Amino acid sequence: MQLAEFMYGLATATEVAYYAYIYSVVSADYYQKVTGYCRSITLVASTMGSLLGQLLVSLGQVPYFYLNVITLASVSMAFISSFFLPMPQKSLFFHRKSSPELFTGSAEKVTAQISNQTTNQQDKEMTISVARPQDLPKCEPSKIKIQSHFLSIIKQLCMDLKECYTTKKLLYWSMWWALATAGFNQILNYVQVLWDDKAPSHSSEVYNGAVEAIATFLSSIASLAVGYVKLNWDLTGELALGIFSALDATSLIVMHFIQNIWVCYASYLVFKACYMLLITIAT
Repeated sequence: MQLAEFMYGLATATEVAYYAYIYSVVSADYYQKVTGYCRSITLVASTMGSLLGQLLVSLGQVPYFYLNVITLASVSMAFISSFFLPMPQKSLFFHRKSSPELFTGSAEKVTAQISNQTTNQQDKEMTISVARPQDLPKCEPSKIKIQSHFLSIIKQLCMDLKECYTTKKLLYWSMWWALATAGFNQILNYVQVLWDDKAPSHSSEVYNGAVEAIATFLSSIASLAVGYVKLNWDLTGELALGIFSALDATSLIVMHFIQNIWVCYASYLVFKACYMLLITIAT
């Protein structure tokens, strides 16, 4: 179980790298749709996996060991397919376009700059030609260029770090993301125990797998819808965050106090759909 949780944490961490990759290969105009697509297709695949597992166990009487084999084959295929993804042509951080002001100015100014550069270059060539070889400094242009590039990358990272941690909007969305994800994972791990307490599996019909599949499918629809909703998130983001977080909290309270298992199931559907909707907006 500890190994399973470790691998799950590793896979969850790579999700950040995957979204960074996606955003580097598409235009910023498509960020909203791409985020909805990526989040929803992941949930659709999870729905299909849940249904397949339930059908194999319930109807085919397949041992759990073979579910592990199917899972291993699936993630292995995903790993191999990643090698065929197109490489990004640019970096989000290190290959930004030059400032427009570098290309502005009168034609005379540009001509003067070129003339000055030519004169300076000629002066350097003349100086080198009259100097003795032993007087010339030994330097490696490639090494200097690499060092300069490395320093510019460090500077860019520091500037981005400062910008991120001084942006209030980014900070509170990130805080919500961290806290909500921690709570979501805890609910995901223990909701089965809650359901078994409300309706013991030895004396009641259990539909946990079906409920999980429906919840994931509804979450995929909610995530996909975010990609097509035309809203100004700068104005409505906080409102959506408050409303759906309140719905999540209410659904958890209902799940705790109401003994009816069907109400618990319905509350879980609301909880997961709202969380996935908000996490897509946050992304």
